[in-house]
Amino acid sequence: MPDITAAARACLSSFQTTKQALVHDHGCSDFEIDFELRFALFLTGLIDGETNASERTFLQAAFNTLNWSPTYEGLLRSRIENLPSYDLAQLRIAHTHSDLAEIILKAAYTLALADRGLSNDEQILLTNFSDTILSQNKDRASTAESEARALFDRDSPAIFKAPTSRPNQPSQETNDDRTLEDELATLKDLIGLQGVKDEIEKLVHFLEIQKQREGHQLKAAALSLHLVFSGNPGTGKTTVARILAKIFQKLKILKKGHLVETDRMGLVGQYVGHTAKKTSEIIDSALDGVLFIDEAYSLVGGENDFGGEAIDTLVKRMEDDRDRLIVIVAGYPKDMDEFISTNPGLKSRFSKTIHFSDYAPTELAKIFQIFCKNNEYEISSDAEEKLTHVFEYALANAADDFGNGRYVRNLFEQIIRNQALRLSQHNHTLTKQDLITLEPADIVLPNA
Repeated sequence: MPDITAAARACLSSFQTTKQALVHDHGCSDFEIDFELRFALFLTGLIDGETNASERTFLQAAFNTLNWSPTYEGLLRSRIENLPSYDLAQLRIAHTHSDLAEIILKAAYTLALADRGLSNDEQILLTNFSDTILSQNKDRASTAESEARALFDRDSPAIFKAPTSRPNQPSQETNDDRTLEDELATLKDLIGLQGVKDEIEKLVHFLEIQKQREGHQLKAAALSLHLVFSGNPGTGKTTVARILAKIFQKLKILKKGHLVETDRMGLVGQYVGHTAKKTSEIIDSALDGVLFIDEAYSLVGGENDFGGEAIDTLVKRMEDDRDRLIVIVAGYPKDMDEFISTNPGLKSRFSKTIHFSDYAPTELAKIFQIFCKNNEYEISSDAEEKLTHVFEYALANAADDFGNGRYVRNLFEQIIRNQALRLSQHNHTLTKQDLITLEPADIVLPNA
């Protein structure tokens, strides 16, 4: 008998990382992402009758891999059971994000293979999954299938075929047609951050003028483009860094304009000589783009710590690759000031700091509304008024490390879970409006 537990772990190995990226970069709800995965697994287990022992083993292993408690899984299950119909349109996030879609399809396919070869009903369901969430990316469906089938030895024919590749066909996910004005508009549309926007606008104007000077064979002023982003968590530092990387590309400062995110764990090794190699590999991946180091101050450690080796390697590569690399370091204001002062090479290369202020209550409310819109929820007027008081209280009593956007995301997750629990206690058929509306009773918080 194949190791079903190992197969469950393998097919979901990248789920948490993908979920975190969707939550962080696109404002998706982690509860909604979990719901879509659970919904797909629910339908797969249901399609050919009651779940059998092999399928139950797979599901339990999946829940353990994802760290879903019985209570949390019960909330997801209750949400599914209260749906008016089992429509694949529920897979909204997967439909627009192919990385998530591929993982969900692979997990469903692996579950279908857990007990035996695919039944006719399972083949139809998996085909419907693919048509719904990967209709524009059939090669991903084929990849999901091949990876699932590699986990089991089953005598069943493949149901997806990768499309014939076409040379020079642009990727579906590229945005090469975006202009500098498009990137600046994206920056402008971000909530709050007016001081940050003003600083970047000044930088862009300076770089545009330098480009014009070069066009007239005039000497361009040498300016270090490495930056310090200081501010509390959840203030949009990573989002702005990603936009800024694209702005540098449009200005022809960088060839690719991609962003590579890392932190101490990605740079520091476990033994002498390991750190320099590890740091250099990360830097190599960021060449012609931006290297974003979050919580960079954590590289400064004790006497026997390898963080100093990472700093020395970084400083040297910033000089050696000065025409191909821009580095942005980020963290709490006080900690970043101390970090820059620890190494003369850092101080000379990071001459510009952009500060990210905490959001105001009205801005936190706008961020909450974005989470609602992205996940198809609405907030009643009474709940909106209660939420305003929550934000005002949170900021009035905020610690130095207030989470800002992360605080709003966590609050949103808590509120929709409260809503799910409230709705699960109803004994009548829930309407669509019931399912999307957040009420004051869902905001169960101290002093709220």
